[in-house]
This record gives sequence, C-alpha cells and structure tokens, in this order.
Amino acid sequence: MSDRLDLKLAYDILGLTPDASPEDVKQAYRQLAKTWHPDSFSEAKQKQEAEEKIKRINQAYELLKFIKPSLTKSSSSKNSTSTNKTKISSNRSEAETFYKWGMEQVQQKNYIEAIENFTQAIRLNPNYLEAYKYRGLVCSKMGWENRAASDFRNAARLEREARKHETAPPASKPPKNTSQPSSETSTFTSPWKCVYTLNHANWVLAIAISPDGQTFASGSSDNTIKIWHLNTGKVLHTLTGHLKWIRCLAFSPDSKTLVSGSDDCSVMIWEVATGKLLNTIKIHSTPVFAIALSRDGQLLFSGGRDTTIKITHIGMEQLLHVLKGHSYSVSSLAISPNGEILVSGSGDNSIKVWQIKSKKNLQTFTKHLGRVTCVAIAANGQILASGSYDKTIKLWDINTGKQNNSLTGHSDSVWSVAISPDSQQIASGSADRSVRLWQTDTGEQLYTIGHHSDSVNAVAFSPDGKTLISGSRDTTIKIWQS
Repeated sequence: MSDRLDLKLAYDILGLTPDASPEDVKQAYRQLAKTWHPDSFSEAKQKQEAEEKIKRINQAYELLKFIKPSLTKSSSSKNSTSTNKTKISSNRSEAETFYKWGMEQVQQKNYIEAIENFTQAIRLNPNYLEAYKYRGLVCSKMGWENRAASDFRNAARLEREARKHETAPPASKPPKNTSQPSSETSTFTSPWKCVYTLNHANWVLAIAISPDGQTFASGSSDNTIKIWHLNTGKVLHTLTGHLKWIRCLAFSPDSKTLVSGSDDCSVMIWEVATGKLLNTIKIHSTPVFAIALSRDGQLLFSGGRDTTIKITHIGMEQLLHVLKGHSYSVSSLAISPNGEILVSGSGDNSIKVWQIKSKKNLQTFTKHLGRVTCVAIAANGQILASGSYDKTIKLWDINTGKQNNSLTGHSDSVWSVAISPDSQQIASGSADRSVRLWQTDTGEQLYTIGHHSDSVNAVAFSPDGKTLISGSRDTTIKIWQS
C-alpha cells in the first residue's frame, strides 16, 4: 500500500470536508497531533500505533495546509498534467524556502514549527539532505529518538550517494572545485595518520583518555562503555549497566576509576583494571549530559537536562551543592588545571564560569548564536575553547572574559573540542564529519581530517599530545597519531 495520500483521504484523516479553511486544517491537525503524540502512551504497542497515526496525520496536514478551499473542487476535476510540470520545476525552490523557515524556527526554539517546515521541504524535495539532518537534530532535541534515527539514516544515505557521484568524475577531466568547503582537503598536508579504526554497535557519543595515557574509554548509544588499550587499540573491557545512551565519561586523576553519565539519569563509577561496577549515584531525575571530577577525584560535578550542576562527594555519596543559573540543559563541563574554576556550557547559548570554593558564578559569556555543545580549558589555565550549533569555535580569556578569537570553517554544528597538552593546538569535531586542527594563538586552521562518514561527536588528546582520538555517529572510533 502506498504512503501517498490523495486529497479526499487527507481530509478524511483530519476529519474535515473539502470546504475546510486553512485555519480549520491547522486546528484539526493540532488537536489530532496532541491526541496521538507517542509520548502520551506507555505501552510499546500503543506507541508504535501512535507513531504510525502521527505519520499519516502529518502527511495529511502537509498536503492540505496550503490548499485554498475555492480551488479544491475545481482542481480535483481538471487534468493535472499541465500543472505538474510547473510544480516539479518549482519544488526545489519552494523546498529551500521551507528549509530556511525551519532554520529560523530553530533559532527561535519553535521546534514543532521547525519540524513541520523541514517536513514540507522534504515532501517537495525527497533528496533534501540538510532538511533530513536538521529535522533529525530537532527530533532528538525533543526526545523523539526513533524519528531522529530515521532522519539521520536518510541523511547518511544521501551523503553516501552524493559522495559516489563526487568521487567518480570522468577520466579525462579533473574533479571540479565547489564553493562548499571540503572536509577532505587542507592548506597543509596533515601529519596525523589513522592507525586504528575501532567499532561500537551504534553511535559513539563520548571519548575520554586516562591521565596516565595507558587506556581510553568510549561511550555509545548502544548503552555500553568500552575500555581500550591506547597503544594497541585492543578492547580490555565492555561495561554494561547503563540502560540508555552513555553521554559523558571522565577518568579519575589516578586513572584507576572511570565515571560515566547516561540518559538513564544515573552516574556510574567503574574500576578500570577489572571493569567492575563500583557504585551507582542517582542524584539526577533527568538525563546526565556532562561530568567532571575535582583534582583529588573526590568531587563529582554533573549536569544535564534539568539545567542544574550538582556537586557530589563520591566517597560519602552525598549531594553537597546545586549550582543554578542556566535556563536550558547543561551540555558540557570542564575544570581548570588548578582545580579552582568550573566552566559550563549550555543549550541556552551561554557559558558560565564558576568559582568552585565559593560556588559563585564569576562570569557569563553570551556571544554564541546557538547552543553551546562543548567547552575545554587549556593546560595553561588561560584559554577557554567552546563549540556551538552556530558552527564556530570561540576562544576566550578565562580570567577577563574577553573573546580572543572566533574560528570559522566548519559547515555544520561543532560537537566537541579538545586542547593539546602544550596549549598550542585545538581539535574540533563537527556534524560536517570532519576533525579539524587549529592554531590556538592565531586561530588559523592547520589541517582537516575527513575520514568519518557521519557526525564527529567526540575528540580527545592523549597526555603526550601525540595521539588524537575521534568518535563518530558512524559507529567508529579512529586513533590518529602524528
């Protein structure tokens, strides 16, 4: 049975007649979408039924919302052959318009409207890669992970198809230069070579390297954590215990324990040598997106969807303090080398600098134009790097709050940043699939590594600065050495 709808069926789905006004269509859609929202159902079978129902409701709404009642009857009785050509020729430009409207709605945090516009763009142009990608991001933000995963799969498929055409030019002609920045090229030849490619069963969301440089850990949407030997790439332990996605990881200063945060709202503490679960800390009632540990390894800082940062004494298993100030999810945390400063990045587009001893908010940086996804503090304690949905990396003087530089070059959201141990270089991972290296003092882009086939969610430098690890939504981990 085809998924395509005709006008009569679309009106039937929304419970309307052909003389319904656009406002009638909109009101009927909103009511049905509210009634059949999958989150309103608890049983898996009911959720599945609701998702199918919502799909048809959305299709009906998309078909009818721009139809004027006065044209409905006459248009259905005419031969549409002559008008189809005009519609096809204008589809792509109309799709671009809806896509732009969707991006504007995202900026205004009108996510339902954004999804509607991206969906309309896709209906007009089924190969609209960017519309799939951003609709997936918005669905993920709304917690609709199944819909998000479907959009990301479609985007990945379209990207693969596009690359096939790009990598197969006629033998007699050189590849064309495009205006789109390529993630495969760089001004200089990169000294970084991929020595290992490792795998999870699903997206890789977090990477952490132990302070002693012997091991590293990866967290995934397959609900597992893997501990690997850094030099050989051999998996040492696969940790199972979390019930949902692992979003963040941190090693203790002595490298003996690993801390993980998850969408299941828990923080778990693991013994690195054995892979044994030592403790589970449940202080959050919402997903945990970011964690950091104090210099002595006793204080746990954790943040997530509830907008707060919680400070917990690990040994006593006691919540000591709650830092409030962000108005949206806390997505990233970093502690200064001297252990005196905590930095937090948030979906409210801001970065906050906290004094750990007094628990006071010292400064707030607000120059990003999109959600702040990641923060990192240089080993010299002077420089703060932040990445954002706005596709930029910004460098700040952590003491004065002055923005030193804004690094541009990524063509999509920046998901992760890391600063080399000598504070000279910055690594960034992006939804544009690339890992890029930048000069800290000048902001110059040095190299681009473009070997991932999907978003790069995590990057990390080894303590000696000779190894760089990247984790991606393509399910792989790549170990790069210079």
